[in-house]
Amino acid sequence: MLLALIAPGYPGAGQWTLPGGGLHWGESPEQAVHRELYEEAGLRGDVTSLLGIDTFQIERTIEGRRIGFHAVRVIYEMAAFGEPRVTETDGSVAESRWVPMGEIGSIPTVNLVTAGLRLLASPQAR
Repeated sequence: MLLALIAPGYPGAGQWTLPGGGLHWGESPEQAVHRELYEEAGLRGDVTSLLGIDTFQIERTIEGRRIGFHAVRVIYEMAAFGEPRVTETDGSVAESRWVPMGEIGSIPTVNLVTAGLRLLASPQAR
């Protein structure tokens, strides 16, 4: 599985996540996944399936204010090949790499990885 290490200074720093991020104005989720794959891993790929949609809520204190955050996460399965390298400068990812499925449980990951694995294992995912 392709994972990206969250860079220092970002929420979840030092943990591994799935490559991805927010949409740019006017961008579709599928366009965004291709852009993010290139920015965070230097790879091109093809969407093979929509695994599912996941939501995540968290509250954080930012500059003394309590702020709620609600993400709607569109999780795709993709076919991508090659040696990952981060192409985005000063972004939220410090490193990207292929991680064998058997090793994922032994590294620190954010809950998006758990959601992706759950959807990948789901019979509806195919």
